Parts: sequence; structure tokens; C-alpha cells
Amino acid sequence: MNKDLEGKKILILGGAFQHLKVVNTAKQMGVITYVTDYLEEEYSPAKQIADYKYKYNITDIVQLCSLCKKEKIDGIIAPYLDVVQRPYQILCEKLGFPCFGNAEQFEILTDKMVFKKFCEEHGVDTIPYYLESDIINDNNRKVEFPIIIKPCDSRGSRGQTVCYSQKEALEAIEFAKAESRTGKILIEKYMAAADDLQLVYIVIEGEPILVRVEDRYLGDKKSCLDKLSIASIEPSIFEEKYRKIVDNKVISMIKKIGLNNSPVFLQGLMKEEKVYFYDPGIRLPGDEYDQIYKSVTGIDLTEIMIRFALTGWFPIEIKEKIKSARIDKATAMIYTAVCPGKIKKIKGLDEIKNNPFILNMSQMYKEGDVVSVYNDVRQRFGEIDILCENFRQLQSTIKWLFETLQVIDEKDRNMIFARFDTNILEKYIF
Repeated sequence: MNKDLEGKKILILGGAFQHLKVVNTAKQMGVITYVTDYLEEEYSPAKQIADYKYKYNITDIVQLCSLCKKEKIDGIIAPYLDVVQRPYQILCEKLGFPCFGNAEQFEILTDKMVFKKFCEEHGVDTIPYYLESDIINDNNRKVEFPIIIKPCDSRGSRGQTVCYSQKEALEAIEFAKAESRTGKILIEKYMAAADDLQLVYIVIEGEPILVRVEDRYLGDKKSCLDKLSIASIEPSIFEEKYRKIVDNKVISMIKKIGLNNSPVFLQGLMKEEKVYFYDPGIRLPGDEYDQIYKSVTGIDLTEIMIRFALTGWFPIEIKEKIKSARIDKATAMIYTAVCPGKIKKIKGLDEIKNNPFILNMSQMYKEGDVVSVYNDVRQRFGEIDILCENFRQLQSTIKWLFETLQVIDEKDRNMIFARFDTNILEKYIF
């Protein structure tokens, strides 16, 4: 790995497991790593391997500015999590560091309602929505249930509720407001029958390039994980259709935002000949897909993000490589969920890590931990990233995974639930 940035110092906002790859990659580049969040080190995985770690809240702008000046930090990075996006932009602006965008661009791509209106202005479809007053004054039955209510700035499915009546909706409004940093909420039609897509664009010198189209599969209503992804599959069976009917419109819209060098994350629901977008981000998704992408294409997205933080540019030579790169193997990210209880024993970890088709496994809980009822990303035991030659092989590997991994509670029951149905993969097998 090129070490032309050796000795540079980078501040990583947030110590979650998603940032382990940032610390590891930066170290391989010879970059000195600083990690900060409000958590104790034992609950902050990236802190545990960083060169320097601090217990400063990522929203404490004054303290972090002082830290950067004192330590002569060269750049700040926050490429994977929603919660760090606004502090990242503010800090970069105050310190004159490279940043993916300005305040207005971050507002468009972090506030769901602002994003929705921007899409409407530029011919991009979004999910039909209601106002809070429509719920409160629903005497004329204007609202068609079910609906989903969520914070405008939510993350990891927190604060979200699917509602089937006015009574449920009124309670959900208060729940969503309590989970929002701004108190703003979004009320949308619940489109459970549509196909869920996740998209990633990389903007290089003002040109948006589609990097990733993946199919997201959610848990079911019975498990209360019907708003949470339990698996992501790629290549998407909708990629060709998306590129044909939607890609150009989205590229045009992203250009109107005015980004120069930046990732753009989008989620949308495909139904018939349209994609209804509902969630944006000026970041990469908070998963470990980067490792799959690097293994197949040779392109290291994490290194590109670090390089930008320290130089202000994406390597121009990577532009054509990204344009032509395609995932030509069968891949999956399996998000194992665990039901409430105390974890007594975890079985199968060594076998899983030694499986040649499994590239990575991240783990949120350990033996002795107590899992509560969250119904959001905190319900996940971890993420397992799988790369196979074909979908038949992928199907058998996922089946083996669920037979091998056991998270045992104090009553000797396996806590893993809401498992991805591998029969879904039959439609990927040609």
C-alpha cells in the first residue's frame, strides 16, 4: 500500500465497529489514528486499536477543535455513520479541512424531508407522504394506512414505527420526535410489497458514478424487525433495470446538489417501473461491503476516503476503474439478529472465521452480555460478509452459517431469530 501519507494524523469521529476498517487501513498507510466518542473504551471497538483515543463527544465542537489544533491533526473522517455527519461537516468547516460537502449539501443528504423536496424538484420519485396535521385531523379519512413514522434524521431504524391506525400513529409521532435530534418527523405511506434497494454513488470531480446496487431484505412483522435489514444480496436482480430507467435521473439530481468529491448513499423502493427514494446520506453505508468490493475489484474504498480526508481529492486514476468495475460473483451480508436474553455461550465462531467463503465477521455482543428489546440495529448480533462463485454456493453457505452459529442463553436456547430465508435466492439462480 502506498505510504505517501505516512506520518499524517487523522481524527476518526466515532469508535463503532464500522470504523475498525478505517483505523486498520490508515495504519497500513502509515497514518497516525485518533478516535473519539463519548463511550468507555470497552464499548468502542475502534478506540481499542487506535493509536490515540479520547472520550470527547463528537458533538463537542469546541473541545474537538482544540484537540485538532493541539495535536496538529491533518484531517477528519466520518464516512459510515449518520450520527457523525453534521459534526463532521461543522468541524471541517471551522478547521479548514477537506470535507465531502458544505452545510447546504449536508442538509439535503441528511434531512429526509429536505431530501424528499429536493427530489421532487428534480424529477426523482419519493414515497408519498403525509403531514402531522393529516394524522391529527384525519376525520375525512385522508390517510391510507399502513404508514411509517420516523425521525427526519433517524439512524439504524431508531424511532421508526409502522402504524395501522390513527391511535398508533399519534403514539408513534411522539416516539419519533423523542428519537430525533431536531424534533422533526416524516410520515410516509408504508410500501411493504415493494423491493428494497440500496445504492452507492461516488462523485469524482463532479461526476457521479454508480458503484453499488444491492437488494435489501427485511425481517417480518412477527419478529418486529420489519423495518430492519437482515440480509443484503448483490449483484441485484434489479441492477440492469435500475441503470436503464432510474440511473440517469439520479445522476442529474446529484449533479444539481453540486458535490465535487463525495460518496452518496441512497435507499429506495422499486415498484413496477419506478424507484421511490426514502433515505439519503453523504457517506458510505455502515456495513462491511468495502471488503467484498475490494476483494472482487481491487478498489479500496476505505483507502480512498482516508486519502480524501488528508488531501481533499479522490485519486483521478481510480475514476475509470470505478466506472468499469462490476461485482461478478455472488455476495451477501447477513445481519444476524438475537432475541432478548443473557448470552451464556457463543458457538461456531472459529468455524465461521475459517470458512473460505466468509470474508469478514463483526460481532456486537459477547458472552455475558444482556440483549434487550430494541427492534433496530441494536438487535443485531453481528454482520457476516460472504463471497461465493455463484448463488447456489451462496445459498448453501448461508444455510451452513445458520446451522453453525449458535448464541445460547441461560436456558440453553439459541437466541438467533429472524433468519434470512435462503429460498429467496432461487430467483437469483439462472
